[in-house]
Amino acid sequence: MTKSKARENTFLFFRLASFILHLLLCLLFYCGTWVLQDHFSGRFALKYRVAFTCVICLAFLFCATAVLFGFIPLTGGDLRTLGGAPSINAVPVGLHQPMIQQYNATYERELGLRMSVRLSYMGITSKGLIAGKDLNELKPSNVGFATTTGDGVTPCDPDACDCLPSPAEIARLPFPALGDFLESFGNFGHGQSNVFQIQVERRYASGFMFNASYSYVDQKSTGLDTGNDSLGGIAYNPFNPEHDYGTDVWVSRHRFVLYGLYGLPVGRGKKLGTSISRWADAVVGGWQTTFQMFAKTGTGFTPFWSCDNCQNSPSTFPGNIAVSSITAVGDFSDFITYRPLIVGNYNHHVGDQLFDPNAFAPPTVGADVFDNPLVARRNILWGPGAWGVNLGLHKDSRFGERVNAQHGADINNVFNHPLRAPNQDFAGGGGTFAYLGGFNVHVDPTTLQLMPITSADISPNPDFGRAFQTFPQEGVDSRRTVRLRLRITF
Repeated sequence: MTKSKARENTFLFFRLASFILHLLLCLLFYCGTWVLQDHFSGRFALKYRVAFTCVICLAFLFCATAVLFGFIPLTGGDLRTLGGAPSINAVPVGLHQPMIQQYNATYERELGLRMSVRLSYMGITSKGLIAGKDLNELKPSNVGFATTTGDGVTPCDPDACDCLPSPAEIARLPFPALGDFLESFGNFGHGQSNVFQIQVERRYASGFMFNASYSYVDQKSTGLDTGNDSLGGIAYNPFNPEHDYGTDVWVSRHRFVLYGLYGLPVGRGKKLGTSISRWADAVVGGWQTTFQMFAKTGTGFTPFWSCDNCQNSPSTFPGNIAVSSITAVGDFSDFITYRPLIVGNYNHHVGDQLFDPNAFAPPTVGADVFDNPLVARRNILWGPGAWGVNLGLHKDSRFGERVNAQHGADINNVFNHPLRAPNQDFAGGGGTFAYLGGFNVHVDPTTLQLMPITSADISPNPDFGRAFQTFPQEGVDSRRTVRLRLRITF
């Protein structure tokens, strides 16, 4: 019997079974409503009879549609996934919340003139941070994986999309019946954060107040939570996650914040213009300014390459790791990315590029793809810092006893200073700032191993290290904006 004929017979069988079940249940509910008529009104019983009929009709429609699309309820259906094997995320039963210990010490002192100073230390020790790894990932080796057309003998060409793992190679996987993305999570991360802060504050008096604070932050961990995942990031080297212990992303080491309010001493009853006329006071008197500013150093970024033609094969990757879940940054980007080898001094400008792209080489393709001592560590690039100022000018005017008007202007980024510190979209796994470029892999037809990546296999990214965009930060817009304000209450 052909597959199409079997599916047709299956469909007819379930259509008949669903129709018979529909009739039986309808008779049951109709009989039940007749019994209920002795205790409830006919309208009540009729309402439930109609509802039950609608439910059964929907159930019948679901069964018929499911059979048409190849899903048989009694057997669980046929799984339709890329490559014919399911790719899943698994959350272990024993996964638990990380243990986070917080501690602090504070010293405060009054300085006089309504001013005070506060010195603080805040520490956080984290253990059991949640991070992910692919359970089907093979330890990197020099033994080729999926370098043939699937027979283990005929060399393949990744550009021709004909690379497939052989049955013997599939048997090497921990879970050969599952796909190339078998993500699971565990409590194998840890971190340490130390923050020193000094704060000077003046309480409001005589129309003036301010709050200024400086923070020094040293935050390191093995985690890769970059803000867009519900559990944890993927460890770049799941066989030695401790190697990734380093400065966390999006953390500025130095940060200064200042905000305050100052009433201009101009107008009737003020230091300046105390005897001016009421009309003059309505124009120049009673104005109040508000200000807010910040300045911070840059944050860390991880340089990375993308494997361009690795997308053509389900399992042909540098290191012969067999899985496509490899990510150099850990932010669930849609690319297969690797960290570069550091072969020179990258920390200097080349034209308008903040880092020298010639100091980075493509990854190796064998057993040392993760453990090579030249492999770039996480967040080794420090991006540009940023500063910005907001300014507001406001005045309250009264008209009689019942009408009050508040008017003025708010100027965001008053100096129109570009804020070059990149955000996640620009400098993460899908952005251009830390992206070195793409490379292609090729199979040696003699040894059936991946050939070393050469300069001819590389497509460099000309925008690597170029901070050519400006981004809103710390409540300051990326460009100057002026907002006029007028509010009348009565």
